Amino acid sequence: MSTNSNFLASSIEEEILSLFNNYNVSIQSANGEELNVYCPFHKNMHSAAMYINVKTGLWQCFNPSCGQKGNFRQLYFNITGKSYSKHIDLDSHKLDKELNSYKYAVEESKELSIDNLVIDYEKQSDLLRTMIERGLTIDTMSHFEVCFSGEKNRVVIPVRSHNYELVGLIGRAIESTQQPRYLYNKGFKRADVLFNINNAKKHNSVIVVEGSVDCMFVHQAGYPNVVATLGAAVSKNQGHMIRRFFDKIILFCDNDEAGMAMQYAMIDMCRGKEISVARIPEGVKDPAEMTKEQIINAINNKEIII
Repeated sequence: MSTNSNFLASSIEEEILSLFNNYNVSIQSANGEELNVYCPFHKNMHSAAMYINVKTGLWQCFNPSCGQKGNFRQLYFNITGKSYSKHIDLDSHKLDKELNSYKYAVEESKELSIDNLVIDYEKQSDLLRTMIERGLTIDTMSHFEVCFSGEKNRVVIPVRSHNYELVGLIGRAIESTQQPRYLYNKGFKRADVLFNINNAKKHNSVIVVEGSVDCMFVHQAGYPNVVATLGAAVSKNQGHMIRRFFDKIILFCDNDEAGMAMQYAMIDMCRGKEISVARIPEGVKDPAEMTKEQIINAINNKEIII
C-alpha cells in the first residue's frame, strides 16, 4: 500500500512541474512539499500568493481578491481548459464511443519533413490559396519563405533562429477536415525560438504577437519589427531573447483569456524595459483577423504601461 502511495505522489509532483513549465507558471520558492508560485488566476505582479502541495496536489491562493483552491485535476482544468486525462478509463464501451465521436480522421504521422517542399510562387500560388484568401500577399509569403508540402497537403511556414538557422517547420492545415490543425518537424522546440526574430532583431523596438500568421499580417501592415511566441505560453528563454535584443516592447496579444495571461507573463518577464500594449478591437480575436488600418491604429495608439 505504501509503495503505491509513493508512486502516486511522485507522479503528481511530476505532473505539477510539467504543467507549470508548459504554461509558464513561475515557481518562486519551495519549502519541503510546498511550492510557492504566482497565481495564474488573477492579476498579481507583486507577490506569489499561491501554494501547492506536490504530494497531494492540493492548492490555494491566499490573495484576498482571489482565494481559489482545489485539487490538481481542478488546477489542470483551470489552466489548460482541458480535463486531466493521465489515467485513462479503458472500459471498452466508453472507448468505442470516444473513438466513434471523431468526425475526421487524425493523421497517423505527425512528422513534418523539409523534403519535397514547394516555393515556386508563380507556378504554385494556387497551393497557397487559403493564405491568399485570408489577405496575405505573395510578397509577404515570399518574405517569410512560406511553402507547401504536397505529401502532407499543408502550408508550411519555416522558423529561423536569431542567427538565421532553420530550426523548425510549421505545417498548417488547409482543409477543415485535417486534424491536427498544426504539424511540426521532429525536434522543434517552440519554447526556444521566436518566429521572425532573425529579421526583427535589427530594430530597437519589437511587437510581440502569439501566432506566425499574426506576425505576417503585422509585418504586412508595415511593421517588420514583429515576433511571434508561437503560443500563449511564453517560456523563460523567449523572455530572455526579447530582453536581450529589444529596449521597447509592444504587446499585441490575442483578445482572450490566454492572451491576457500571456500579456501578464510578458510584463513580469520584461520589467526594466519600456512596455506598451496594443489593444485588439472588441469582437476580434487576434491581429490576423484585423484589417491593415486596424493594426496600424492599434499600434499607433498603444498604451505605455511601464
